[in-house]
Amino acid sequence: MSIEPKPSPDELDDQRAVLAEFGAFALKADSLQDILQEACRLVGRGLRVDLAKVMELQPDGGTLLVRAGVGWKPGIVGHLTVPLKPGSSETQAIDTGVPFVCLDVEGERNVTIPEFIRDHGVKSLVNVPILGSGAKPPYGILQVDSRTPRAFIQTDIDFLRGYANLLASSVERLNLLPRLKAAIEEKKHLLRELQHRMKNNLQVITSLVAIQSGTARTQDARRELQAIGHRIETMRLVHDKLYSTGEINRIDLGTYLGELSASLLRFQSNPAMAIRLRTEVESVMVPGDLAVPLGLIVNEFITNSLKYAFANGNGIIGVKLDVEAPDTARLRLWDNGKGLPKERHTQGTGMTLIDGLVDQIEATATWSSEKGTTLEIGFKM
Repeated sequence: MSIEPKPSPDELDDQRAVLAEFGAFALKADSLQDILQEACRLVGRGLRVDLAKVMELQPDGGTLLVRAGVGWKPGIVGHLTVPLKPGSSETQAIDTGVPFVCLDVEGERNVTIPEFIRDHGVKSLVNVPILGSGAKPPYGILQVDSRTPRAFIQTDIDFLRGYANLLASSVERLNLLPRLKAAIEEKKHLLRELQHRMKNNLQVITSLVAIQSGTARTQDARRELQAIGHRIETMRLVHDKLYSTGEINRIDLGTYLGELSASLLRFQSNPAMAIRLRTEVESVMVPGDLAVPLGLIVNEFITNSLKYAFANGNGIIGVKLDVEAPDTARLRLWDNGKGLPKERHTQGTGMTLIDGLVDQIEATATWSSEKGTTLEIGFKM
């Protein structure tokens, strides 16, 4: 009765270290050739052999290419192909899906060993299939070769199987990566196209509202249509920013609110009024579905200020945006006009809309009426 030899603690430590090092490398690397070459280098170190290689199954299914390796003569790695003949050691590993161990290459009579392996003085070898997931064919073979007779024991085989599984996962990840990148680019293209169409459609609607406003019979109707047009323009500007910067769903809120505020004053230009705008905005990147409600809030505040705050036609409207914490920002809107009425909701739909938008983005809002009107909104970015 023979007793299975046991590996030394140093050998086990080497194998564990190699598995950890290769796993870390494979996660970061984005070149399949680099992964295969490093796999050969490290597996040789883990089993203390001079020769190791990865043989890749070719599309014809009948040959293996020596894709990577260490210790081989020039002209082997990247060039030599080995046919999968019946009865060969490589065919046995590929067909059975289990490692093939040959402890005596010179005396092996049951399977054929490729001549180039014998030419390199190999005495013992192990072929481990690199298996694909599901019903996929194997990627190929991981082979370690020893120039001295070597009794590969069960712990060696277990190490190699785990190593080959790591290698198979890396191969599948890198083969899948180009398809994933292509799918992402296609979705980005579709989203950009959707944003472009949305921007154009909003621009058309804005123009139609402006035309309708110009033909309105009463001043009240004209004002309401203008207010609707400004709200639509607020949303159009967001899509315009997203499309022009190439961002799918990220917008610089500071830049957007600064441009929006300036455009609102131009829309409301009145020769009899001398309203100035003061902006202090930081660059804050937020998703588009947060920028739109905040833009509408700014639109309503500035519109209300222009309509109600300045009895003498002179004044200042301010917009301040700053970051308070890594995920929190504060928007401060103010004017130096006559302040809020005692019952602020009597001012109409603008105030009600602001309250609804604040609730929508789960923000906090604080109104004050000291030396004008101030609205402070704290929100998560």
